[in-house]
Amino acid sequence: MDEEYDRIYVREMKEYRKWERLTPKQRKQQSLPDEMPIPLRKSHVVVNSTIEALISAMRDNPRGVLIYNDEIDSLLSNFNRYNGSDESYFLSLFSGTPFKYTRKSNNEYIFLSHPYCSIIGSTQPGMLSTLFGGKRSLNGFSSRFLKVYPNISSMPSWNEAPMPEEVLMEWERIIRKVDSFQPPLGQEGKVSSFELPFSSSAKHLLINWKNEVNSRIYCESESENEKALCGKLETYLIRFCLVVQVMRGICGEAEMNEIDEESAIRAIRLTEYFRAMESRITPEMEVGVLDLRHTELLSLLPQSFTTSEAVAIGKKLGLSESTVKRFLREGAREFIRKEAHGHYCKS
Repeated sequence: MDEEYDRIYVREMKEYRKWERLTPKQRKQQSLPDEMPIPLRKSHVVVNSTIEALISAMRDNPRGVLIYNDEIDSLLSNFNRYNGSDESYFLSLFSGTPFKYTRKSNNEYIFLSHPYCSIIGSTQPGMLSTLFGGKRSLNGFSSRFLKVYPNISSMPSWNEAPMPEEVLMEWERIIRKVDSFQPPLGQEGKVSSFELPFSSSAKHLLINWKNEVNSRIYCESESENEKALCGKLETYLIRFCLVVQVMRGICGEAEMNEIDEESAIRAIRLTEYFRAMESRITPEMEVGVLDLRHTELLSLLPQSFTTSEAVAIGKKLGLSESTVKRFLREGAREFIRKEAHGHYCKS
């Protein structure tokens, strides 16, 4: 679809440049308008975008855009290289917070009242601590990303069977239908946003999940990362409800007048899936931080020590209690042997 949009944009820009070169007299002679707006580049996907280009794309595409990076390291590693506020823009962007931006090159002022941007990318487990550990695990940046970490023990086999053509055609039909969907016309015939209220049964399910599941995990957890995730999952749960209901409506499985109980059930299952994925991936994110200081921690620990003694020494090195405990439990098996509950011995 972006390829189609790009052809339209190139054609419109060609007409605009032609109009721009004409004098007012020539425009009048050719029955051209006195004013002509600069064509907007409509798109869905932005690849390898700078923050400046991203903001322009969101301005031109008020429904939002997607950043796709096969290697997400190329995006996150460039944060703050040219602009010290890049990461803060993305922190606020998650919540759709309105923000202002002034492009210094031409002093252009851009105001985004409802910015929206999704990010999809992949990386290797060894890069997780660099991309999402340290400060990014503490300021909520890491928990804004939904992570998928499948347990793959072997590579899938190749075969000659192609993807069935009808599957590809059906998927394209669905996506094009989503893209062409327009909310009901508001006042003065203008396209407006629309809201899907929750059915009473769906609302009851979500409130029960919040009070009985998410709040309990938050209160019982000693991990700041897990607490931060609890907050972000509540935001994602509501978004999942909307996405699931709209897709069911597009596929003819449900109405699009409210978020029903079935969509709420599916959204809760999806939310808990990502919680499980985060629990698998957290040790991988923290190992890089531990690698920087575990040698010093090990050197300061006595030959035989307790958990509380290790925690006290870790605090002097800037390690949290949960980080030290996880290190003793998972990260130092080659160097530390557990003698009894709460008692350890160096190997």
